[in-house]
Amino acid sequence: MIKKEFVEERRVGIVQHINNKRRASVSELAEKFDVTEVTIRRDLILLEDQKQLIRTHGGAMSNLDRSVWQITNLSSRLENSTEEKRRIATYVASLVKDGESIFIDSGSTTLLVAQGLLNRHRLMIVTNSPSIAQTLAGINENKVIITGGEFEKTTDSIKGSTCESNLQQYRTDRAIIGISGIIIPDGYFAAEPEEGAIKRIMTENANYSICVSDSTKLGTTAFAFVQNLRSIDLLVTDINLSEEEKKSLQNYGSNVVTV
Repeated sequence: MIKKEFVEERRVGIVQHINNKRRASVSELAEKFDVTEVTIRRDLILLEDQKQLIRTHGGAMSNLDRSVWQITNLSSRLENSTEEKRRIATYVASLVKDGESIFIDSGSTTLLVAQGLLNRHRLMIVTNSPSIAQTLAGINENKVIITGGEFEKTTDSIKGSTCESNLQQYRTDRAIIGISGIIIPDGYFAAEPEEGAIKRIMTENANYSICVSDSTKLGTTAFAFVQNLRSIDLLVTDINLSEEEKKSLQNYGSNVVTV
């Protein structure tokens, strides 16, 4: 019989490992602690019940300083921009060609994408972000349309029924959106219904839709449904996404690129 102190020591180690790495898969934990995946899943259930971590599809993530319901300040998100977000933004910007029309959603990663488009020409940008509009307007023959609606300073976003009505007038080559949570198999989620509606309109009215999201968003539950996994043409995330998680997303219809 395994001694109780060994079990407790393993569970403490699991929490420390996940807090250090932000997330870990069941297979990774099983190998590290030399136990079966069944044992790890039982540990994760108990540890989540104790509010020491957050279980995800195929593993768990740290719950330190996380509030999936919180609408965070854009400036603080930019200050905390990770190398992962910058790689994601650089890759997505590289997909955009001169002369394209693009919906660009408000957000920290999408703003980094906009900054990566400064050498593109003749773009037609439709956005609900004043910062993105200022970044791209007036250079290289770009044209920028900024929606009307209610401005929220902390998130640098315009939202509400007027914004949604404005967006419905346009059809674009691409839509580039951020996201608050991704749940397998349910889909993509936003922090609040108004955000969700804007992202949904952008993706439905574009010929090709791209979601930019660091891997910590996988398994994070947010409030408002945006789209199912199959409805977004491309998910661009970072290399911390495990192969198990990537395969699960692909099994439900997601086209996933890790950078």
